[in-house]
Amino acid sequence: MSAAAVAVRAASPRAHVDLVGGTVVPRLVSRTPAGARIALVAGGALLLPGDEVRIDITVGAGASLELEDIGGTVCYGEADGSGPWSRWTVHVSVEAGGRLRWDGLPLVVADGARVHRRTCVALAEGATVVLRETSVLGRSHERGGELRAEFVAEDGMPLLVEDLRVRGEAPEPGVLGGRRVYDTVTALGFRPPAVPGLDVLDLDRPGTVARYLGDEAHRSPLEGVTAAWTDG
Repeated sequence: MSAAAVAVRAASPRAHVDLVGGTVVPRLVSRTPAGARIALVAGGALLLPGDEVRIDITVGAGASLELEDIGGTVCYGEADGSGPWSRWTVHVSVEAGGRLRWDGLPLVVADGARVHRRTCVALAEGATVVLRETSVLGRSHERGGELRAEFVAEDGMPLLVEDLRVRGEAPEPGVLGGRRVYDTVTALGFRPPAVPGLDVLDLDRPGTVARYLGDEAHRSPLEGVTAAWTDG
């Protein structure tokens, strides 16, 4: 397994930042006393069959962290789809009053790939998270491989639990149907401001989900939503 980690804690005169690189390499872009902006850069080809990548994110009490992806991720597979599963796992911990913004770029599941994508978010009191995750079945002119996408968020109690399982060659009505793009922006710990024309699902407790199912990632109406929900 290749593990990367980012930890940010508020401090004077500049926030304290700990970075650990693996197949994904975090790079410091800027920082203030309250937080930091970090770029995530691929340190090699991603994801090959059987690869396991883990990213641990920690935001300290009262601190803020903005993550940006430098390029999306393509998951490759065996031609007959019989290769081992690849795993992309993200663990996020945001302490009391901390804030995380991550406007992630697409993860593309190429033909023959088998990918388990899992994101776990833990929030302390007063913490907030805005996170975009986009999964795409197949590159251009491909149907795409097999994807399991889990999302689990809790603040001492479950906030949101999802488990999506799809195969590009066997679309299912009522899941994605024939759509290739599964794009989601999730706000946790607060109710974000309304975005004109955007339909959302409000969670039972503070949190909101905006989602797009379509055929082309660049046509998603969720572009700019992460910024609107954090800057608004």
